[in-house]
Amino acid sequence: MRRHLVFAVLGLAVLGAAQEVPPGVDAASFARIGIGGWPLALGGAYVALAEGPTAGYWNPAGLTYLQGFAAEGMYTNWLGAGIHYQHLGLGGYPPLGETRPTLRIGEIPLTFALNWLSVMVPDIPWIEEGGAAGTFTAWSHLFLLSVGFPWGEGGALGATLKVYHDRILEGVSLGVGLDLGVLWETEIAGQTLRLGLVTTDVGSSRIQWYGTTGEPVNFVPWLVRAGAALLLWEERLVLAVAAERGVDRPRFERVRLGAGVRVEFLSLGVGWDQPLYGEPGRWSAGLRITPLDWLTLEYAFLPAPLGDSHWLSLRLAF
Repeated sequence: MRRHLVFAVLGLAVLGAAQEVPPGVDAASFARIGIGGWPLALGGAYVALAEGPTAGYWNPAGLTYLQGFAAEGMYTNWLGAGIHYQHLGLGGYPPLGETRPTLRIGEIPLTFALNWLSVMVPDIPWIEEGGAAGTFTAWSHLFLLSVGFPWGEGGALGATLKVYHDRILEGVSLGVGLDLGVLWETEIAGQTLRLGLVTTDVGSSRIQWYGTTGEPVNFVPWLVRAGAALLLWEERLVLAVAAERGVDRPRFERVRLGAGVRVEFLSLGVGWDQPLYGEPGRWSAGLRITPLDWLTLEYAFLPAPLGDSHWLSLRLAF
């Protein structure tokens, strides 16, 4: 029943995109779910904690903290409804010989990341003209090319170029967006404080559809996220908060909270995601295991009324 309900919602969205309607808003909702088991376990309160390849998604300024080279992958059966949500990411510079060549602007080193996230929904019911019944598969993709670099004492800046692409029935879409991020790190009483600010889809990214009736244009909402994080006792305890609002759209205001504790190679985390426009909040939980310096496993559990999601991530460092 849950699977058919999800398919019905998706089918209505497809029908709406295929009609000749005014320009749409709030597109690419799949791209706002999040990536990475540990960030999702912390409720998405990751603006100030962004690091590794996934920083290209959460806050590209966080790429500045990436040492070496890392590859990361993630998968979930979203809502347990046969909706395949996956992510692959690469960041940093691979070892070439005894050194890691680094691109620079003057004396400023640049750290790059490339991420791909996608949602694939198979076997969506569809009734063709004439009454013939069938199914189709819907694909949505987001590609992110990111760069981060240090700026001033304890500061970092970053930017992400985004490319959106969808394929539904005979229709395809293409859109381009831009994210900008800032991070600042300092110490207070021997403990680390990080502050982060990121604005996503600056100016509302425009997604153009082709091959559908009217070839409509959709827009991704322009969001601003601000966050702070305390890393206590050599990062054994992490406390994070993030606030989010839409620049040009209402009903995107929310607050996210996260806390994590690390004992040896095991970290446990919990989070809370609270919308500020009437919807109920939801909790999350998960863990991060680092049995080897080059291997990290992450898991997050996100309950939801339509079904629970189990997120698995793997990161390799070189």
